Amino acid sequence: MAIQTEKVLTHNLAIGMYVSALDRPWLETDYILEGFYIETIKDIEKLEHLCQFVSIDVELTKQKINYKSQTEPSLFSKIKTIANTDIKDLTFSRKSKRQNIRREDNQYKKTTSFAKEFRTANQLYKDITITANNLFTNAHAGTNIDILTVKRTATAVVDSVVRNPDAFLWLTRLHEKDTHSHNRSLRTSIWAIAFARYLGLEKEKMNNLSVALLLCNIGKANLSRELLENEDMLEGEELQEYQKHVDLTLDALKIMGRTPQAIITIIRAHCERFDGTGYPMGLMENEIPFLAQVAGLVTYYEEITNRRVLENSLDPTRAVEHLYKLRDKKFMAELVEEFICSIGIYPVGSIVELNSKEIAIIVEQHSKNQLLPQVLILRDINRQPVTLYKVLDLYDINKTAEKVRPKIINTYSLGAFGINVDEITQGLKRAVTGDSTINDKAWDIKTLLKKVVS
Repeated sequence: MAIQTEKVLTHNLAIGMYVSALDRPWLETDYILEGFYIETIKDIEKLEHLCQFVSIDVELTKQKINYKSQTEPSLFSKIKTIANTDIKDLTFSRKSKRQNIRREDNQYKKTTSFAKEFRTANQLYKDITITANNLFTNAHAGTNIDILTVKRTATAVVDSVVRNPDAFLWLTRLHEKDTHSHNRSLRTSIWAIAFARYLGLEKEKMNNLSVALLLCNIGKANLSRELLENEDMLEGEELQEYQKHVDLTLDALKIMGRTPQAIITIIRAHCERFDGTGYPMGLMENEIPFLAQVAGLVTYYEEITNRRVLENSLDPTRAVEHLYKLRDKKFMAELVEEFICSIGIYPVGSIVELNSKEIAIIVEQHSKNQLLPQVLILRDINRQPVTLYKVLDLYDINKTAEKVRPKIINTYSLGAFGINVDEITQGLKRAVTGDSTINDKAWDIKTLLKKVVS
């Protein structure tokens, strides 16, 4: 008797189904057995990352469930829906007495091309890195901090992110391997500006967020190296000692006496959590100022994607799934959902695999569909470095193509396939033009390099 199988889209899978075949060779996965029962939601989420559909053994599945029955979409499928929905169409029905997110009237549009802003942002990133380094050097030495310089640098970064956020987010992702506290503050500051831009917050609030997050970790300069190097694993008295960094920061700023109260408020409450499990005051829900909630969310996102022990870090897509589970626990549900919408399920700088088996990095989000961004191809179908760099606009290709429809099927951490920062930066310089439009042509490197570098 022939084995009866049915093809099932991965977002329709259910616990109890027996997977007999994938839409790719088993050898390309880490599955040991060629065939298995789905036992947990995590099994479904893993299959959604790997495949678009799988084959289900009907008879083996019937022993546990009715494979024809409708199933609840998995968590990853729900997040895809949120990320691909226009924010105006999202409705929330929270009944608890707390703040609701009210998007402000500012509607920021991209006013420069990615290529042009990349050149500006690259220099600004160097400037703000120097500023962040100086902050920690001065804090450690107990000397005064130049708040005016911090504000000027933060304002320049805000202006760049308002013009085109993708350039700075790109640079932030490329430099995420550096886990020192000052560079973590720098990256978190940029995430906060980009999120605030998405929410339409006025520039003054963006500036306050940026400065607050640049300053918020200077108290760590007075903690022991041992505490800092083990911050992800601390418990008991060591954890309590580590959590003093907020008060140490506030003490340092109080001595200077020139920090605006709005910035102090953000710093004081950015480690508080929605369910009251944060510190130092144990605030919860609407007791936490809104900008401090924004700061807390982006700080947490930076931490889980950039652990000191890099093997424990989550890649951007898994981090989004993790955040989604923390709605109305660690963070306000609406804020989490808005953040997912702002960065997309595949954030700028993510290493991804296409269904063509090529490996690419996300260059720029598409406003109409965040699941189909612009990507820079870095590895060919044999996982070998490309000789000609090209940027594909997945949205435009899928909109016009009749047969071949490239899509993202998996994500990886920075460093996978031997991909490093220098290769990505040079690839980008060689692939993008100074024009406002990036298309899917394989460009001549020498010609484009002149346009980008000039």
